[in-house]
Amino acid sequence: MNPRKIAQWRYEQIEELLEDTLTQHERRVLLKRLARVPMRWPTGKERPISEATLYRWLRAYHRGKIDGLSPKPLRHRREPLRLKRSLLERAVALLREEPRRSLTMLAAFLKAERGVLVPRSTLHRHLQAHRAYPALRRLARGNLERSLRRRFQATRPHQIWQCDSKGPFQVRFGAKRSLRDVHVFTILDDFSRATLSVVVSEKANLAAAIGVFQAAARRWGLPGKLYADQASIFHSTAFRQALAELGVHRIRGRARNAPARGKIEAYHRVLEAWFIRELRHERVHDLQHLERLLTGLLESLYMNHRNRSIKKSPREALGETVSDRQVSLDRLQDAFLVRLEKKSHPKTGEVELGGTFFKVPQSLAGRKLRFAYDLVTGELAQLELPGGGRKRLHLAVEIVPVEATNASPARGTGRLQALYDHWQGRRLPQAKAGFGLPEIFDRFSKHLQRGVPMDEHEARLIQDFYRQHGPFDKSAFEEALREVFKRLGHKRPVSSYLAALAAKIHP
Repeated sequence: MNPRKIAQWRYEQIEELLEDTLTQHERRVLLKRLARVPMRWPTGKERPISEATLYRWLRAYHRGKIDGLSPKPLRHRREPLRLKRSLLERAVALLREEPRRSLTMLAAFLKAERGVLVPRSTLHRHLQAHRAYPALRRLARGNLERSLRRRFQATRPHQIWQCDSKGPFQVRFGAKRSLRDVHVFTILDDFSRATLSVVVSEKANLAAAIGVFQAAARRWGLPGKLYADQASIFHSTAFRQALAELGVHRIRGRARNAPARGKIEAYHRVLEAWFIRELRHERVHDLQHLERLLTGLLESLYMNHRNRSIKKSPREALGETVSDRQVSLDRLQDAFLVRLEKKSHPKTGEVELGGTFFKVPQSLAGRKLRFAYDLVTGELAQLELPGGGRKRLHLAVEIVPVEATNASPARGTGRLQALYDHWQGRRLPQAKAGFGLPEIFDRFSKHLQRGVPMDEHEARLIQDFYRQHGPFDKSAFEEALREVFKRLGHKRPVSSYLAALAAKIHP
């Protein structure tokens, strides 16, 4: 087909995207919509134009207008180069000497020895046809120098901590709101498998990693070593610098090497089976409520569950042992301050640090200065003066504190909430739907064949009994009440039946 006609057809497909009045966002939305519509191509086929092709045509038009949309002429393929038998055998001999030599190294050696520059593609094609090449490739895939995997094991608590995040996983808040990107950060003691601190976060960011480490260090002290994967948050300069200042050795690991972190990976499998799966039957209000449920599960179930490897529970292995390496709270916070150079606004003196605006002194407005700010709280920032001192910065906009209320924290109604309440040492009543004091009055009325309560004293007796022993299961209460009336008859005062019921509840 005529290249000019093809260029004209391509121009017609992107003509709407070339409007100057479109914003970048509007152009992107329009392009995605066009990429879903099937088009008839000049070849006769009918299929959509991919987004990558539309973007490529836009770039070609901006470079050379409509001429840039013309298809480039096909290059004439050359005859494949023939490699001499002696060169091929020499390349095979070099591979036998060292099976992991790359094609680039082989081509360089052949040029140095024989003075012949062999293209990598030609060398690869001829080697693939050689009978000895499959065996050489099998040798190259096996690491000839790698020994069997070695395991490291801490010999005492707080010698090695492991840190990792589990997520993202979906959590439904309330009846409608759904937050899909939830992560759980955990510090795990390598010796005892005990969870030293957990943080639930909407994102896997540096603030959550710092927060979970600081929480563990405030309670237990500092570890000797920390083991984490090669995620960017654990490998960042701010995190690594803070560990170095605190004297915590960062164990070097390889990326995508989950078996080396077997202890925390096993903990994540427990988290999946015991916590994340149960969230489908739980009513969660917010992140704080979710973190309380997780803490209750870990403290009441995981920490007391016997571990097969250490033959005891994590709580018994840890034994409330704190680390020998203690650190003050101020020193711990100062080590994790994020430091950077930034220029403040010349007129207002405001500078944005970690999403919060602070104000520098008027004499330093508009200058490039060094700052240090707390990424976790977001309300602490310092200006590092040239002489070596520090000056605390004030917020550019005062945050009005929320008045404290006496309302209790949000609660759910599922099994995880019951575990949390049991761990807190309290039994909170949970009534069956549609069975309370009105229904109990109705059951007494049917058995006594009169209205209950008859007076305020009778109502008070039943209400006090319910508060002391309730709430009740509907079928169990009706069966117990039927037995009591069958044994005592229908002519006694209400207090006699209540005493008999109390004797059946607490014999």
